[in-house]
Amino acid sequence: MIKHVSTILSMEQLKDEQEDTTVPVQSLPKVALLNATHLEDATIPLFRSPNGGSQVDMTKVRSFGSLYDLVEPDVVDIGSSSPDSSESDECGKSLFDTVLLAEWEDRFEKGLFRYDVTACATKVLDGRWGFVAQLNEGRAAKKRPTEFSVDEVLQPFDESKFNFKKVSQSEVLFQFGSSADASSAFVPEVPVEHNPTMVLINVSPIEYGHVLLVPRILDNLPQQMSQSELRLALQMAASANNPYMRVGYNSLGAYATINHLHFQAYYLMAPFPVERAPSSSLGVVKWGVRVQRLREYPCRGLVFEGGDSIAHLADLVGRACTRLQEINVPFNLLIVDCGARVFLFPQCFAERKAQGLIDEDIIETDVNPAAFEICGHIVLKRAVDFEDATEAFTFRLLSAASLDADRFEEICKLCIQD
Repeated sequence: MIKHVSTILSMEQLKDEQEDTTVPVQSLPKVALLNATHLEDATIPLFRSPNGGSQVDMTKVRSFGSLYDLVEPDVVDIGSSSPDSSESDECGKSLFDTVLLAEWEDRFEKGLFRYDVTACATKVLDGRWGFVAQLNEGRAAKKRPTEFSVDEVLQPFDESKFNFKKVSQSEVLFQFGSSADASSAFVPEVPVEHNPTMVLINVSPIEYGHVLLVPRILDNLPQQMSQSELRLALQMAASANNPYMRVGYNSLGAYATINHLHFQAYYLMAPFPVERAPSSSLGVVKWGVRVQRLREYPCRGLVFEGGDSIAHLADLVGRACTRLQEINVPFNLLIVDCGARVFLFPQCFAERKAQGLIDEDIIETDVNPAAFEICGHIVLKRAVDFEDATEAFTFRLLSAASLDADRFEEICKLCIQD
């Protein structure tokens, strides 16, 4: 069984351990939204991450080893401590982890989630890959429905549809910005920055600590990838400094359900199968970033690893994503190893489903393979599917999302060419 992240101190407990030089965090009224009018006079906590051009930590690559040698990552357990202005506490746990999880539990205690995700059954499926299955009936019943077509990757932002400016300020954990140097800092309450990047709870969570990163929330950015926004997501993963936290992205057509730019992140106390999958080099190294392809995994994908800086890794992966968008190829992305490695999956599940090419038993589960599913964390909506889940079925599900070999070769060339 998968162990859950252990409970940590609430923000109220954390504040009690701090000196009285900080202003207490106040409960935000649910009527206050994240639009420009309501944010004008608002005060919301601010987390500043180390400068985004910092070096990629290559010691974090393959935190869980390979498919043939499972490794327990060298990290401290997520327990309790009080945050301060330093990058990590005396036990080595990052300030980002401490703040995010304390704030997330505070919102949990206030009943802001649609269901208790910690009560969801989770298991590792027997077999070579170690796929992780979860039964999440609450997400199936209460998740927000998609409000746009799924056959176009590039679609304009639509103010009339749901977007994150319509979210209550009570769902905000903190603003997310960059420090001028290599240190982290948390300020419990400050005026909202101009056009802030926000970290929100996901009210329909998949796992403990499930959050949304919404870049420049007032700019009405549609769900489209660019280098600068990917850099923010890499910064967040690096700030967490915890291999159990992964950051995902779904394009339109690859099971994003909201056309307002956002990334998702959560903690899973087990390796994602894709993290341990074998890969082979494509012979491309640029700015220190190594580009590889997955081998043996059911969904064909690219792997970008390392780099001279977070900025260079973001530039190379972001350029590949932009090219996929331009030719209307849906894709999913997963950031792992504290921002040192990125998986990119061009996919075609929705297209095949529309053409009637997906096996009926797969359709009946109503599983839409987005980033986390494709990487091996399968969220199931019915008890019978959870009970009957097998590695063989999961392999077929993920294979149904994969491009065929010839099309994938074309995409590889497009993504890595200068």
